[in-house]
Amino acid sequence: MGKVAYRIRNWKSYNRALINRGNLTLWVSEDAVATWYAARGPQGRGRAFTYSNACIELALTLRVLFRFPLRATQGFLEGFMTLMKLDLKVPCYSQLSRRAGELQVQLSRQPKSGKLDLVVDSTGLKVYGEGEWKMRTHGKQRRRTWRKYHVAVDPDTHEVVAVELTESNHHDCRQMKPLLAGQKNVGQVYADGAYTHPQSFNAIADVGGRPVIPVRTGTCIAKGEISAGLQLRNQLIRDRRTLGGKKAWKKAAGYHRRSLVETHMFRLKTILGSQLHSRCFKNQIVEARLMAAILNKMTTQGMPESFVK
Repeated sequence: MGKVAYRIRNWKSYNRALINRGNLTLWVSEDAVATWYAARGPQGRGRAFTYSNACIELALTLRVLFRFPLRATQGFLEGFMTLMKLDLKVPCYSQLSRRAGELQVQLSRQPKSGKLDLVVDSTGLKVYGEGEWKMRTHGKQRRRTWRKYHVAVDPDTHEVVAVELTESNHHDCRQMKPLLAGQKNVGQVYADGAYTHPQSFNAIADVGGRPVIPVRTGTCIAKGEISAGLQLRNQLIRDRRTLGGKKAWKKAAGYHRRSLVETHMFRLKTILGSQLHSRCFKNQIVEARLMAAILNKMTTQGMPESFVK
């Protein structure tokens, strides 16, 4: 079979959404300007913050969006305030660095009714080290450091529901529970074979979800007093046997919907890059959440409605 050709049905509105991604008025709202300075509360030990968390988050969002160094972020904001004739001071790069790790970045999403399906996976984001061309041509000569970006995406809206950042030696199955923590009305949870661990199934059972995970060939049905997660895994094994194999089960269960999380990772690395620029781990966590929040905001502006040509 040849490559499937797709056409976009809503090209006019989607084209406008792509243009708006670079529009500063989309990212710098009037609310952010109105709450630029921190509110003065009861005085305790130490000096009170000059700038609000909204101000710091806005500055770091622009940094991630346009891939600025911290000093260039400060210069960009200073020039923006001058052009807009706003009498607002700008936080310096050292303030942005110090306060980045304390931010609580919220992932805004469109309201949704009904069951919340999720697709879960992870990918690597480089911190520092030699590039792929150098590695392929001359081999490894310096240490390379990565972080694992774990994400849960709504396959219906392509929005990020939850994101976790860990060191590269953390297994994927350990992050299923924090990704699903606090989620309500969960439906089906799609994931690949890396999540065929009891921890993953128990985490899905805790939120009332139903796993769509390909259990490894040869896995036996657990017997005796077993957890709710292993009961879900047993049902997957029975379904696969009833349908006559893994290939038929994948088609019947709609497992290939899981590939939509790969689409998210492609968008992440194409639009925002595959590298984290912060050096402190807690700052890297905030940077990863900002990347997810930026993609969510772009998604709300408009997504393509594709159909086969």
